[in-house]
Amino acid sequence: MLHKIEDNVLNDLDLDTKIYRIFTFDRFKELITSNELVLVNPEMWDDPFENFFLKANAIDTTGNIVDFSNLRQMWYGQCWTTNEDTDAMWRIYSPDKNGVRVSTTVRKLFNTIYNKYDKFASLKYFIGKVNYGTKEQLNEFMNQNSFLNIAMGGQNDGFAKLLCIKREAFEHENEVRILVNENDEKKRKELNGLYKIQIDKSNLIDDICLDPRLTKDAYNNNEAEIKKLFQSSPKIFQSDLYQFDLLPIDLE
Repeated sequence: MLHKIEDNVLNDLDLDTKIYRIFTFDRFKELITSNELVLVNPEMWDDPFENFFLKANAIDTTGNIVDFSNLRQMWYGQCWTTNEDTDAMWRIYSPDKNGVRVSTTVRKLFNTIYNKYDKFASLKYFIGKVNYGTKEQLNEFMNQNSFLNIAMGGQNDGFAKLLCIKREAFEHENEVRILVNENDEKKRKELNGLYKIQIDKSNLIDDICLDPRLTKDAYNNNEAEIKKLFQSSPKIFQSDLYQFDLLPIDLE
């Protein structure tokens, strides 16, 4: 059966879903000037429960502990969100109050990372919606699944789905994740935890939204700087999340 790119879209994610990512201003400029998306090994993420299944202890039939660290090191990811404009996302991902939110679609993002000329593409590139559960549900998942269950079929989607499970404390983030698997150990050593993907910024980015906490002068300066990075820049605007624009009170 001919493999389709849609086969590597996980958890019923709609390819036409609008998604967003907030960068610090400096990181955004790096993205545009280098024309590279940078995915990182999930071991670098803050949440110790990331890739929880492969972090847990396993014991083989002889009683020896099995270490899955090599499997964990094969994965690289980047997080996006379906949240268009929330206070929490700006505060978490733009702590210096100078962030840049990029918008695109699942389809555009996945087409950017999915290399159809790679003969291992079906095993390597994934995008998925994150599902959230309690710690008890994670333990239940551990009890009901074995390593062989996850590896069944050898298509790697089972391991990719593990990276699309988080605790419910993070549910407000409404994440979508792009994931890449690299099983070449020599190449992984060269990558040093960072997997860089060439992008066409004009085709990927739909619009650019600047931090709602910027002053008017700071917004104008940032807008001008961004426009210099493009031959023809996408729409640039400022989030109105903190603009107080209620109707006036009628005194009569």
